[in-house]
Amino acid sequence: MKKTLLAILTLTLLVSCNETGNETPAVDINNKNANPGHVNKHATRIEIPAIEEGELFLAHTTTVNGKENVTYSIVHNPERKHSRWTAFTFDPSNRAINWKRDNWKQTEWKGDPFQPNPDMPDNYVFTKNEINKNGFVRGHIVASYDRVYSKDANEQTFYYSNISPMHYDFNIGAWSDCEGLVQGWGRNSGFCDTLYVVKGGTIREGEYRTIGTCPTVPNHYYMALLCLKNNTYKAIGLLFEHENGYSQTQVCSIDYLESFTGIDFFCNIPDKVEDTVERQCIPSSWNGLKNYIIAGN
Repeated sequence: MKKTLLAILTLTLLVSCNETGNETPAVDINNKNANPGHVNKHATRIEIPAIEEGELFLAHTTTVNGKENVTYSIVHNPERKHSRWTAFTFDPSNRAINWKRDNWKQTEWKGDPFQPNPDMPDNYVFTKNEINKNGFVRGHIVASYDRVYSKDANEQTFYYSNISPMHYDFNIGAWSDCEGLVQGWGRNSGFCDTLYVVKGGTIREGEYRTIGTCPTVPNHYYMALLCLKNNTYKAIGLLFEHENGYSQTQVCSIDYLESFTGIDFFCNIPDKVEDTVERQCIPSSWNGLKNYIIAGN
């Protein structure tokens, strides 16, 4: 049964200047579901979903023009050797292209920059053999090309904690296609001042499978997107079937994506803004999505 799209006017919000760059905003005391600042100094950033008690939260940083820049943040499940989500931004501080993947061929890794995460024990993450021997490829959650504003930032995308066991056709097909769309939006200053991005694979019970020695192979992957332009927010979700071959991509509201994944996205924006913007599903306002299938139809 087809559902009628709910067209909601994009809500305008005056935001402080530190919400349009790579700095961490202060906690809004009127926001009932915001992350408390004491969890981590970066926990109140706009792109960070709700962090549950006891979760392993890390924010990887680099230095850009003498200032700390958050490359991406991650919540990781050691038992399943997989992230629950990763989050990052495209903004004026990090949307530049200053590094190419081919440059790794000239480094000490000679074209293979995959590295252990220095902030995470090796037994918390997949190994190359676990992925390759079970018929998968090393799929980035935060894409290498998402973080090319510096060599250091690009290297951090090659941590094994940012890797998921993906089917080859999915990795180079539906997932790669939408990575390109997100990168195009994020690097287009005419489209956004800041694009807040959350990506991941589903790892809660019933939404992953164990294949061979891979304990967690997500059944679905997702992207949650929040665009800020001229003090106006809009949002949309992308949901992917993880199949070996053709993989269907659906667009949806953030509300729908939250119910599917069990993740509270964009909890750090004011409640009134969050409630309104997370009900939106207007593919025509996102270049390249107008012909995509609406989730639930």
